[in-house]
Amino acid sequence: MHLIFKTGLTAAKKNIAPGLLLQGFALTIVLLYYFHEPTQLALLKIPEIQQQMGVWFPLLATAFFGGVIPHLFLLFRKKIAPGRRASTLLFLIGFWAFLGLSVDLFYKSLSLLFGNQPNVATIIKKVLVDQLVFSVFWAAPLTTLAMFWKDHGFSLMATRKDLSRKFITMDIPVVLIALWGVWAPTMAIVYSLPLALQFPLFNIVLCFWSLLLTTLKPAETQAE
Repeated sequence: MHLIFKTGLTAAKKNIAPGLLLQGFALTIVLLYYFHEPTQLALLKIPEIQQQMGVWFPLLATAFFGGVIPHLFLLFRKKIAPGRRASTLLFLIGFWAFLGLSVDLFYKSLSLLFGNQPNVATIIKKVLVDQLVFSVFWAAPLTTLAMFWKDHGFSLMATRKDLSRKFITMDIPVVLIALWGVWAPTMAIVYSLPLALQFPLFNIVLCFWSLLLTTLKPAETQAE
């Protein structure tokens, strides 16, 4: 347990700078929504689009912001081997579309459970359930396993071969600890918006986070 926390905290320290930038970015959008009328009017057009598109909105929005844009940026930085460009793009689109749909349903469920008033008590309840239930039992394991599969060339046999108890007892908890420091404050900012704008802001910060981490890491072309 000590090793898990130590490793997780070490990883979390590396995310301090990008995390503060991410939180500042999200907070700026929220402040503009509440105190800058043109921004508010522009953002309020998004729920109208979402209502017209129905279930396709979370699917396509997260596939685009979490998959397509980061993929294009990775190509620009030459971090994807030529032989894996198509498969990586299809994976990112499919994975983020699926996760985006689950996130949208989760936000709506939280609204039914705790209401949609942007007060401190409601925000704290939503953040706790988000980080300690949704992230622990769904988002983090799913994301870690999916990326593990991608890193093994989308081979189920190779993935199963390298899966071990350490993956569950060490790798996933370390990822959670590393991300809590970034995403807990960020989700508090997201939940301070009306329900109709929470999912769109999530997509924007997700894209910003992906691009930020890609920018901060040294460009390395993945092997075939």
